[in-house]
Amino acid sequence: SDYPVNIGMACPKGWEALKVLEAPNRATQPLLKDEVTGQLKPVDWHTAASAFVDRFKAIQAEHGSDSVAFLSTGQIPIEEMALLGAFAKFGMGVLHGDGNTRQCMATAVVAYKQAFGFDAPPYTYKDFEESDVIILVGSNLCLAHPIMWERVMMNKRNPEIIVIDPRRTETAVAATQHFAIKPKSDLAFFYALAHHLIEKGLLDKEFISASTTEFDAFCSHVKTFTPALAADVSGIEQKRIEDLAELIGSGKRVSFWWTMGVNQSHEGVRIAQSMINLALMTGNIGKPGTGANSITGQCNAMGSRLYSNTTNLLGHRDFKNPVHRQEVATITGIPVERIPTEDSWAYDQIVQGIEDGQIKGLWVIATNPAHSWIHQNKCRELLNKLDFLVVQDMYADTDTALHADLVLPAAAWGEKDGTFINSERRIGLLKKVKRPPGQALTDFNIFRLLSQYWGCGDMFADWESPEDVFNILTRLSAGQPCDIS
Repeated sequence: SDYPVNIGMACPKGWEALKVLEAPNRATQPLLKDEVTGQLKPVDWHTAASAFVDRFKAIQAEHGSDSVAFLSTGQIPIEEMALLGAFAKFGMGVLHGDGNTRQCMATAVVAYKQAFGFDAPPYTYKDFEESDVIILVGSNLCLAHPIMWERVMMNKRNPEIIVIDPRRTETAVAATQHFAIKPKSDLAFFYALAHHLIEKGLLDKEFISASTTEFDAFCSHVKTFTPALAADVSGIEQKRIEDLAELIGSGKRVSFWWTMGVNQSHEGVRIAQSMINLALMTGNIGKPGTGANSITGQCNAMGSRLYSNTTNLLGHRDFKNPVHRQEVATITGIPVERIPTEDSWAYDQIVQGIEDGQIKGLWVIATNPAHSWIHQNKCRELLNKLDFLVVQDMYADTDTALHADLVLPAAAWGEKDGTFINSERRIGLLKKVKRPPGQALTDFNIFRLLSQYWGCGDMFADWESPEDVFNILTRLSAGQPCDIS
């Protein structure tokens, strides 16, 4: 009850969290497609690991090392993410690997990077309790993040709760004000708020001078975005827009929160930046109850962003930076020439690469693109186009696993050790409470097994346990903004 994330509360997912471990469709043994019948048949781990290595190496020998890719997740511990990213990129020589977190969070990540120089949501959940004005944008907190909504309800400051969303969601009904803006009008709406703040001088000039750059250029940029223009574009009365701007500039504690309505939207990066800029203009950042705050959906999306070694080099470094590559090589003992010198394709580019015939082999871990990809039918066609598809999951019958040539049975959350990083950047400990069913292994042990069969196990001799990898990650974080050393 004193845990600072949920304070003893649980949402329906929390209440039911143990039941998934007993699901009847759990993957309990490796399955390999029979070349004659085309059916998946049970095999032992030696056969499965040998098939993984033989088929992927044959594809790379014929089409180049970049012809094999992987798609990962925000739903396994950071130690497993890091080992996967290191084994695939440094051991297997894979260049292209990304996570399904890109479908959720990429726009917020880019906005934070461009605004702050680093991907760092600047809040804790305690800020929900300490705001005078809570602005929720494209976020149905009541339904999608009920524990966070409970934190809003614990606020003793009688906050103004403002929802900006085209839909009349459960959260909009519970708010004190609902701005039902027209779809795709967000940017004009937020720029008009900035315009009015500038016109009325409702700014924290001291903070702007001390902590920001290019404010004058921003003022010029929003000059044409008047409240009248925004009213016409968004369908919100001009006076309501002006009143909201004046509330934001009133000196009260204001926090901005957004989720998928922004992150998966038209102009998502710019919309996120427009809220960051409103926070910066009014000094609503770095203090209790403030911030421009992107709420993450997946349990370990923040861990993926920092440590999965997909679109960022370990510890949120840059693959193209030779200094960063040498730092990782020195800390891990991995030869620097094994570290890619260019960026991975993003998730959507990997999918496109299958269509274009450049990606011939795919390894999917703890995600289900045949269900979650926006063009489901197209995705299923492309999965069938692959020379070899490996699916590693706790379930044997996901939409993606039904297309697989090889299924690797993985342990679930209560069957492994590790850590997650939540959207406020707090590290949570995961402890094993039961054994995986049948022959299922933890993702961590699957990665270690495959690295041995691939012939690069020595490269990860120090990565023997999740705790070992956590300690490596603390060293990789040292001196970075994500420093947990």
